[in-house]
Amino acid sequence: MKPADQFRLLELSERYADEKLSAEEMAALDAELRANAEARTFFAKALHQRAELTFDDSWHTPAAAVAPAVARPVWWRHAVTAAAAACLTFGFIWLQGRRDGTVATLVRAQQCQWAGSSLPTVEGARLKPGTLDLMEGLAVLRFDSGAELVLEAPATVDVLDGMNCKLRRGTLVAEVPPQAKGFSIDTKDAKVIDWGTKFGLSAGEDGKYLVQVMEGLVEVDDKSGTPSKKLEKGQRVDRGWSHSQMHPANADGDGDDSEPSRWQPAIVMDAGDGWQAVTTAFGRGKDSYIQSSEKAGKDFGTHPFFRVKRSMDSKPDLNRKGYIAFDLSKFASRKFEDAELVLTLEPSELGFASFVPDSTFAVYGVTDETEDLWEEGGLSWQQAPAHDPAQAARYQPLASKVKLLGKFEIAQGINRGTRKLRGQALTDFLNSDTNQIATLIICRETSETQESGLVHAFATKENGTRSAPMLRVKLHP
Repeated sequence: MKPADQFRLLELSERYADEKLSAEEMAALDAELRANAEARTFFAKALHQRAELTFDDSWHTPAAAVAPAVARPVWWRHAVTAAAAACLTFGFIWLQGRRDGTVATLVRAQQCQWAGSSLPTVEGARLKPGTLDLMEGLAVLRFDSGAELVLEAPATVDVLDGMNCKLRRGTLVAEVPPQAKGFSIDTKDAKVIDWGTKFGLSAGEDGKYLVQVMEGLVEVDDKSGTPSKKLEKGQRVDRGWSHSQMHPANADGDGDDSEPSRWQPAIVMDAGDGWQAVTTAFGRGKDSYIQSSEKAGKDFGTHPFFRVKRSMDSKPDLNRKGYIAFDLSKFASRKFEDAELVLTLEPSELGFASFVPDSTFAVYGVTDETEDLWEEGGLSWQQAPAHDPAQAARYQPLASKVKLLGKFEIAQGINRGTRKLRGQALTDFLNSDTNQIATLIICRETSETQESGLVHAFATKENGTRSAPMLRVKLHP
C-alpha cells in the first residue's frame, strides 16, 4: 500500500472513531474495505493502536503533567473500543459474505449473445472468477469494489477478483469510483491501473491495444519494459490498435485470390419465387467509403468492409459514408416489380458502442448518372458522387443529386446480422436507371453522444467470410 493511501486510511480511522464520517463517506469506506484486504488490515490495526493508546497507563498521569493537546476524556476510550469492535465485526461479516467466492455482478445484458463463457450470463447473476465471452450486444459488470465495466461485443474478459480483471480481446469502457481506485485491467501486453476515472480500452490477442481517457487519471504499464505512462482526460496510448483496424487485411488472411469466395458470387443468382440476386462482386459492381479527413487514405476500396459514421460537430473529420454500386446489365430492357437491398453488419472494432444509441441509417440513390463511373481506388472525400467536401451536413449526400430510398435501424450494441431495405422507392429508382449501373449511398443519421463513438461497418465484396452488399430484384413477367 502506498504511503498516501496509508495516511488517508489513518485519517479515516480517526474520524470513524470520533463518529464524524458522513453517510457518503461511510458507504465509500465500506466498499473499499470490502474490496481490499490490505486496506482492511491496515484500518483494523489503526483502530487497534488507537485503542491501546487509550488504555496505556502512561497516558493517565496527573492532569498537571499532561499537555492539553493529549488529554483524553473518559468517554473517548469507550468510543475507540466500540470502533475497534465494530471494525472487527465488519471484517467478520465481510468474510462470511465472501464464502461463495463471488466478486462481481452482471447488472445488465442488452441484446447479448454469449459463447464459451465459464460464468453465468443471466442478468443479475453473481460472478466468481472466470471468463465471459460476449459475441454480440452490451454487458455491464459491477465489481464489489464499485468499479463498473461496459463490455462491447465481441469481447472476452477474465474476472479475477474485486479489483482486477483481464481483457483478452475486444473493447470495454471502465468507470471507477473513488473507493475503487487502483482497479486494474490486464491485456496481453499491458496493465492499465485506474485512479478513479472513466476510460476506454481496446485490446487484441496479438498484443495491440488502445487506452483512451475520458475523465480522471489512468496509469498504463507496458509489459515491454518501457516506463509506465500516466494519462489524463483527452489523452490516449495507441500501440498498433488503430492502425490494425484502419488497414485491415482481407478476411481470409491468405492473400490467395485464385479461388473466389463462396460468399461473393460473380454471377446473377436465382433466389427463388421469381427473385434474382446480384452482389457488388458481379461485373462493374463496387463498394467503398469516404472519410471527412484530408489525412484519410484512398485505398478503402480494398477493405473487407465499408464504414459509416456521423460524428459530433466538434469532430468533423471523423464522418464516414458508404458507397456501393450494382451492375444491372443482365436486366437491361426489363422492368422491376419489387426490389430489396441486403447489407451484412460487421464488427468494426473502432470506437465505443456505449457512446452511440440505437441508430437510424438512410439509403440514398444517386440520380445523376454521370457520377456512376466512380472507381474504388480513386474515391475520396475530395472526389465522390453526390458529394461536396465543404458541405455543412458532412454525414449526408447532396440533396440535389440523390433520392431517399428508405431507412433502417441498428440497435445499440448490435454488430452482426443483416439489414434489409425494401419498398417502392427503391424499385422506382432502379426502374429509372438508363446506364445499367446503380449507385447507392449509406449514411448514419444518428450522432454519437460522446467523442470516439462507434463506427458501424458492413461487409464488402473483399470480405472472405461475410456476404457482400446484395440486391434482390423481382422482374415483371
